[in-house]
Formats: sequence, structure tokens, C-alpha cells
Amino acid sequence: MGFNEFKELWAVLNGWKQHFMSIDKDMSGTVDPQEMGQAVSSMGYRLSPQAMNCIIKRYSSNGKISFDDYVACSVKLRSLTDLFRRRDQAQQGMATFQYDDFIQCTMSI
Repeated sequence: MGFNEFKELWAVLNGWKQHFMSIDKDMSGTVDPQEMGQAVSSMGYRLSPQAMNCIIKRYSSNGKISFDDYVACSVKLRSLTDLFRRRDQAQQGMATFQYDDFIQCTMSI
């Protein structure tokens, strides 16, 4: 990684840190499920309570999400959303995947 790539990465991480701190109302260094729901919503994602429960199960430890897990979740959401949008040609929130394509998409992230 060169210096310019490092600067870009640092700026992105700093943005995530600022966002994380803004939703961590009690300044515990972690976010609870409700705060995480607000974070995901403020990033522009509209997820069902069931999808949010899956995210919480995957990224929380004892019901709390650390900054590192918050970043991992943010990266995963962005990557999956980008892959989905490429297949949602009508931009209607629906896409058709072959099973093998689905596995490749989800396992490559």
C-alpha cells in the first residue's frame, strides 16, 4: 500500500470512527442493537427487523457491537449492496440469481 492509498484508507476509517462515536450515545465504545439499527438506517439502508436481527447476531458479542465489528459490518453491507445493485437492473429491489452466482457473490466478500 502506497502513501496515497494509506491516506484514503485513513480518511475512510476516520469517517467510520466519527459515525460510530456519534451513535454510541453512552460513549461505552460499543453500540447496542438499537444504536446499530440507527447507524444502518443513517447509512441509507432500509432493512427489515429480521435482517437487522441477523446483523446483530453476526456482529455482536454479548449484545454489543465493537468498532471493529461495526467496520466489518459496514464493509460487508456495502459490498453485498453493490453486488446486488449490479443484478437489480430495474433498480426495484429485486434480482434473479443462479444459485452458483449467489454463492460466488456471498463467499467472495
